[in-house]
Amino acid sequence: MTVGTQDDEDQDEDTEFNAVDVMFVRMMIPHHEGAIQMAELIPERTDREELLDLRTGIIEEQEAEIDLMCELLNDANVAGCDEVGSMMPHEMGGMMRGDGMGNGMHDNDDEMHDDEMGNGMHDDDEMGNGMGPDEMEEMMPREHMMTHDDRRELRRAENEEFDCLFAEHMIRHHEGAVAMSEHVLDEGESERVADLSDDIIDAQQEEIELMEEWRDDWDC
Repeated sequence: MTVGTQDDEDQDEDTEFNAVDVMFVRMMIPHHEGAIQMAELIPERTDREELLDLRTGIIEEQEAEIDLMCELLNDANVAGCDEVGSMMPHEMGGMMRGDGMGNGMHDNDDEMHDDEMGNGMHDDDEMGNGMGPDEMEEMMPREHMMTHDDRRELRRAENEEFDCLFAEHMIRHHEGAVAMSEHVLDEGESERVADLSDDIIDAQQEEIELMEEWRDDWDC
């Protein structure tokens, strides 16, 4: 009886996550990293108090969720956070288009390395259990992704221009996280991933509404 119970527990653990759960977690980690990198620009570009306060909340909240997602990957017995690497939303779009990925929120005009390859995910790794670009785009529509030009524009903006651009891009970025979370709620199997998705939707929808109010107040 004891052996049978253990076998049942092992089977439950093995089947907790389906391919959509795994793809969601492995895409959401670099997506969160992208939001953190955007937030880290704030003190250098503006002194607006609302954004300085938002920066702290974004970094603390999304770093905590990244830690949780790393645990989920380990429990799913797939490549963990070290193998996921840092991949910005525009780089996920690049992978969907088949034109590769870079490393970090950088460009060649600002000491950067967009052409560096090999630190993201690859076609032959375990991401999404082999799911391809079409499945990935279904989870993360391209309209929610930042482009190279978007990043360059944001990095070069200052003061009121930066404030409006940051709100615009972060709203779109958060909308992408909400879309991904809604997709995994429909298609995933893990209750823990579903709980995380609910938290992401609640938190990021609240910030979207806040930034939309700011944009109106700032006459963006």
